[in-house]
Amino acid sequence: MSVSRAMTLPLRMIWHALYWTFERATWQYDLMVIAILAFIWLTPPAWLGDPVASGPGLVGILAALLR
Repeated sequence: MSVSRAMTLPLRMIWHALYWTFERATWQYDLMVIAILAFIWLTPPAWLGDPVASGPGLVGILAALLR
């Protein structure tokens, strides 16, 4: 029995996400890319402790526009 068959579905999903085993142009690959881009664009700079970054980030800018 292979390692991936012995794992349950949540563990298999984590395994594939960590080792990036998806082929390009599949929906799983696209979902991973969207998740990475969302993390990059939506994370406020203060959460990452970036000393160079300033401002509220994309979420803060959008919240200010909606007020």
